[in-house]
Amino acid sequence: MNCWEFMKCKAETYNACPAHPEKGLDCWKVTGTKCSGGMVEKSSLEEKVLYCRKCLFFREFAHKF
Repeated sequence: MNCWEFMKCKAETYNACPAHPEKGLDCWKVTGTKCSGGMVEKSSLEEKVLYCRKCLFFREFAHKF
């Protein structure tokens, strides 16, 4: 399952996301993703790691791969 499916993002959000279409399982490794329905965009790796540690998709699914 890709992050945008799990998080139920709208098509306009995930189509604009740098994780789409090939990094849906690895979104936590990609900066500039459109997290929280496009409301959150972390540009630095440090910001991204701190944000993703709290993310439901990361905690439930992505980090297990």
